[in-house]
Amino acid sequence: MEEANLPEEIVVLILSWLPVKSLLRFTCVSKRFHFIILSNPKFAKSQFQAARERKTLDHRLLYNTTVPPLESLDLETLPLFGDSSYLERRLLYSTIAPRLESLHLETTSFGDRSSVRKLQFPFQPPVGRLSLLGSCNGIVFLAFDERVFYIWNPSTGFFRKLPDPGSLCDQRFLFNYGVGYLSATDDYKIFIATDVYAIFSSRAQAWKKLEVYSESPPSYRGTLLNEALHWLNQENGIVAFDLAQEKFSKMTMPNFDESSLNQFGYLGVSAEGCLSFALSLWDARDCIQVWVMKEYGVHDSWTKLFNFRFLDPPEGMWSFSRVLILETSIVAHICTMKEVDNDCITDVKGLIKILHKEEEKCGEYVIEGFELKMIRYQESLCRIDD
Repeated sequence: MEEANLPEEIVVLILSWLPVKSLLRFTCVSKRFHFIILSNPKFAKSQFQAARERKTLDHRLLYNTTVPPLESLDLETLPLFGDSSYLERRLLYSTIAPRLESLHLETTSFGDRSSVRKLQFPFQPPVGRLSLLGSCNGIVFLAFDERVFYIWNPSTGFFRKLPDPGSLCDQRFLFNYGVGYLSATDDYKIFIATDVYAIFSSRAQAWKKLEVYSESPPSYRGTLLNEALHWLNQENGIVAFDLAQEKFSKMTMPNFDESSLNQFGYLGVSAEGCLSFALSLWDARDCIQVWVMKEYGVHDSWTKLFNFRFLDPPEGMWSFSRVLILETSIVAHICTMKEVDNDCITDVKGLIKILHKEEEKCGEYVIEGFELKMIRYQESLCRIDD
């Protein structure tokens, strides 16, 4: 078949039915294919929308750990005590190196090495702590040192540094954050909270301070649903922020047993597009309760769907440190602990996947390093242009 003989609309229609992995291989077929696949935002959106409607999107888990690098030093050529270059070398060798990997979430052999990709940023990352702010339409939002922001598509390698938020991030600590997309205006939003609330708009290409106030400040990364971000607050409630109206609201939690003081809660989105909540209790840490809010914003619609029991837990002390609620399964991060000199330290970490209809884990993947951060993203060709 001669590709040049086909009308443009037919070529685009055929390509829109292919997965991202195949499309990226076809970029080397011709300059025409390369432009359509990687440089045509209209095609990227239509391909993503078609895959979402057919429910053929590839879902992956992006996770970051920090791994201390191993270095060797010639002991006989060390600088004398007090030499400033010695301090510089000490700082160099104590640097913590970030590690990025991507894991296929829907493979039947979860955790198999063949489903894991080692990733590198296509840019020189700034020095500083990495925060995974979230993802929308396959685009991942990043923050370095709490104030340098990037967007990045792990599938295509597209990236862009965002404008400096200036004094909005002077505190250099993000108490909470989240990202979202407003389809009506084709606008990606980044919400951050330091000592003030601020928001970035991809259409305006600018940050602005929000004149809003939340009585129960949220914490950590927000869960996106219905163009609003949702967080659990310290009083076991839910704080929501509407990205379009730029207003906070409150929602109540399901009526679960609150007798245990040590509770760990996690928000997510169910297969039906409902707000979901996973709860783990320290005194029954081998169990995870899963609730869904069947009618958005209606407290009485909270329904308990599952009560998982981890049938093959690790020996000794262990706990769930993070739980990611997916449409048909749960991915939980577990860590075991051991006591050393009367201190409890983390020993081994890993991810397990449990299907909603089964209690047996269907896969396990051991992760090296510490300070695990993870977000889910979909493979796409989407990008954000100026």
